[in-house]
Amino acid sequence: MAYVEWTEELSIGIPQVDGEHQKLVTILNLLNEAVVMGKGTQIMGELLSQLVENTIIHFESEEQLMSDAEYPDLEEHQYQHQKLVEEVGTFKQEFDDSRQRVTHEMMEFLKFWLSRHIVVDDMAFGKYYKNCPMGLDENRD
Repeated sequence: MAYVEWTEELSIGIPQVDGEHQKLVTILNLLNEAVVMGKGTQIMGELLSQLVENTIIHFESEEQLMSDAEYPDLEEHQYQHQKLVEEVGTFKQEFDDSRQRVTHEMMEFLKFWLSRHIVVDDMAFGKYYKNCPMGLDENRD
């Protein structure tokens, strides 16, 4: 069973964003599997790098979509993204410097943050987007 199960409850209804979220969930599941199986630090390091890189790409993409749609909560959303990038970046640096290992607590933090962020914050944007002119145009295609 997957560590984080992708369900329709995690879908915000914007295909581009949902696809990016699914990719993050996949990487998180692979990282958890590596931790559980006791895989080497090289594999965990590669997966952590993928997670960080894909998170940054996703945040930039999502924030651009929010900006284009004139989302009123964009600044708060950017702040949340920035805080996570800083936390995960610090963790990744400590891992690279051999001062930190991937722990169950870190995995739980990432799982909780991603799930909560999608269900609460991104879902609010999804609802807004579907009713803004940009989203309405996209839904007509």
